[in-house]
Amino acid sequence: MELPAIFIGRKLSALTRKWLISEQIKFIEQPLVRINYRKPDLHFFDSIRDSEKKWVVTSSYAAHWLLRFALKIGMNKEDLVYCLSEKQERILTKCGVRVVRPKSPNAHALAELLILQNDGQKVIYLRGDKLLNPLPELLEQHQVDWQSVEVYKNTSIEIMMNEMFDGYLFFSESAIKSYKASGNFPPPKAPVLANGNRTAQAAWAEFPNLVLESHEEEELSFVKYAIRRITEKLNEPEPKHRIIIE
Repeated sequence: MELPAIFIGRKLSALTRKWLISEQIKFIEQPLVRINYRKPDLHFFDSIRDSEKKWVVTSSYAAHWLLRFALKIGMNKEDLVYCLSEKQERILTKCGVRVVRPKSPNAHALAELLILQNDGQKVIYLRGDKLLNPLPELLEQHQVDWQSVEVYKNTSIEIMMNEMFDGYLFFSESAIKSYKASGNFPPPKAPVLANGNRTAQAAWAEFPNLVLESHEEEELSFVKYAIRRITEKLNEPEPKHRIIIE
């Protein structure tokens, strides 16, 4: 059985790297984005500490920021946090607050939920420096009182990849955009493995390739799933063409 060579659009953990080496998988790990977290503006957060508010995050980076600084910015267990994905929900639950997410992991469904549950409380949207979804515009259209706070900076790492692989693994939509912005395209027959629905949506929008969405959001589980699916595709028998001569 032929083993695949894979491209992975991030730096891996030591555990995942060790597993790939033990399985004799050829791989390249290439970070495509650099995340720089910002320190909280304590003057701003102190000014809203006693006011009624709701929190919104739409990325795992913002969720991690909130988990790290929750106490410092004055969050309490009665606060309500809205998010998009199961992964974000798992991170935010560790803050000890109430977490709500829409049934569909997209900005339109989140906006509908916020508008439906709008009771006049201010919405604090924690986000990165690049606006990747239309949530602010949707909230503006329905006169929701909201304010955005930039909590991290997302910097693309531009690199041209000359080598071709049997499969391509991406963990975020920002990584996909960075990969393509550098002039890269997966070869047509190589499947793209996407970690979660939002990453899959970005892959479908950017690449004509077969996109396989994985709900295994934990890194090693996702990589194992991806290797299995790529290996299956790589070892599929070539279709037999019948030639008829008349």
